[in-house]
Amino acid sequence: MKIYTKSLKFLTLTVVLTLFFSCSDNSSSDPSGSTITPQYAYITDGNELKIIDVATPTSPLFVSGVTVNTSYFVSVSPNIAYVAQYDATAPYLSLIDISNASNPTVSLTVPKDNSLAFSLLSDMYTVNNVGYLTDVYRGLHVIDVANNNFSSQVNLGGDAMSLTKVQNELFVIDQANGLHSYDVTTPGSPVPTGTLNNTDIDTASYSDSPFGQYHSWVETDGVSLFVANTIDKKIKQFDATTLTLVNEVSLEGYPTAFAIHNGHAFITMKASSNAPLQNSFDGVRMYDLATLTLVDMKPLSKTSGIALHNNHAYVTDGDGLHIYDVSGNNFALQSTLAAGFGNFIALGQ
Repeated sequence: MKIYTKSLKFLTLTVVLTLFFSCSDNSSSDPSGSTITPQYAYITDGNELKIIDVATPTSPLFVSGVTVNTSYFVSVSPNIAYVAQYDATAPYLSLIDISNASNPTVSLTVPKDNSLAFSLLSDMYTVNNVGYLTDVYRGLHVIDVANNNFSSQVNLGGDAMSLTKVQNELFVIDQANGLHSYDVTTPGSPVPTGTLNNTDIDTASYSDSPFGQYHSWVETDGVSLFVANTIDKKIKQFDATTLTLVNEVSLEGYPTAFAIHNGHAFITMKASSNAPLQNSFDGVRMYDLATLTLVDMKPLSKTSGIALHNNHAYVTDGDGLHIYDVSGNNFALQSTLAAGFGNFIALGQ
């Protein structure tokens, strides 16, 4: 399972414990296939982690917040929110106790170490209590999630952008190998398979300080791999066995979050003030995975994060949290909560 929820501020992690919801999680939205309605949305906004009650999609309510400076990425597992931070002097990661939604507290901080270990988290996937973290400056980290042990780790590959999992293979985008895979049959000991594609994928990252990075995202529908590619603004489909390019279509924008749900790809995009990312569609789009054709789109403002569950898409932008009914293969607005503006978003109980 992947619990992610991705995005930049006006810019998403999975743990196999009990139940997760997410955007990326990448697939991204409820990989477990659970029909349980999420109770809360967890949103970062650069200053704090916000908890929004979304049990009734037509009436979301702000519950509480906890200060997490320069926060941009969030993923949740039962009772814990993992919040990544951007600034060089801030922690790499804060673990937030969310067992009491009305009173979240910081339970652990993981420091940055720009010379040896952690620098800037971009994506996370966990399986069997082993966490895989991509770091745009420090590669793929393998950590002990069960014991919150972030000091004992294996660092693999080049600077890493995103990852997902199909059966026993973990697929990673990094600057050393492009899109490639590891055999994770033994979860704590990933073994490179030798299959890679380093010609069709943008492996760079692009700063959106202080709100994280733009980079390419990889997701799966369980059969194929899909990459939201940054510099050429495309969604690309790859064969999961050979990693050869199967299909592609223009996104007309730079991705800030990417999720796959019920046969569709959902992508948020926005422009950056930094070259070369100024010219971009700003909003959320839905694509049919079978044909990679555009189904619907919704222009927004500084769109940054998306999470999905059942018939609803939860989208963050500079104006708030927007909840859409997507059962009709379009974005039918259910509600907007101004207090829900932010970066990444994750769903959970």
